[in-house]
Amino acid sequence: MAKTFSSICFTTLLLVVLLISAEIPKSKGNCDHFLGEAPVYPCKEKACKSVCKQYYNQACKGECEYHGREVHCHCYGDYY
Repeated sequence: MAKTFSSICFTTLLLVVLLISAEIPKSKGNCDHFLGEAPVYPCKEKACKSVCKQYYNQACKGECEYHGREVHCHCYGDYY
């Protein structure tokens, strides 16, 4: 019984060390906080992302989104 228990503890410890070394628990913040709009006309995803990084240093993504019939470049960050 004690041998089985120590084997389980060793296996659990080994898995924890493996997870930490693989940086699996590390996660990036949710990039869902609206920072503002950036001027990109016509709005293209790649251009929107680069302009967002220029206007907002903490921007992690830029998306072209429709408002009625117009397309705007919206910048998002991961802090509040």
